[in-house]
Amino acid sequence: MKLKPETLEKLRAILKKDFGQEVNDQDLHDIAFNLVSYYDALSRFYWEDITSGRKLIEPYDTVPERQTT
Repeated sequence: MKLKPETLEKLRAILKKDFGQEVNDQDLHDIAFNLVSYYDALSRFYWEDITSGRKLIEPYDTVPERQTT
């Protein structure tokens, strides 16, 4: 997988700003590859779910209903 150098530098800046981590070029490439692979897998799982024809579990409402007294 080939990423643009600008994209890798953006990731390097995020890692430094948000996590305080300075990484070498090889580690940066590995992190980028793992992130892209992770989101690729998520999108494939999602696509399989929505095209399978199976009934999917309905998401539940995370906001509890207010009780009136």
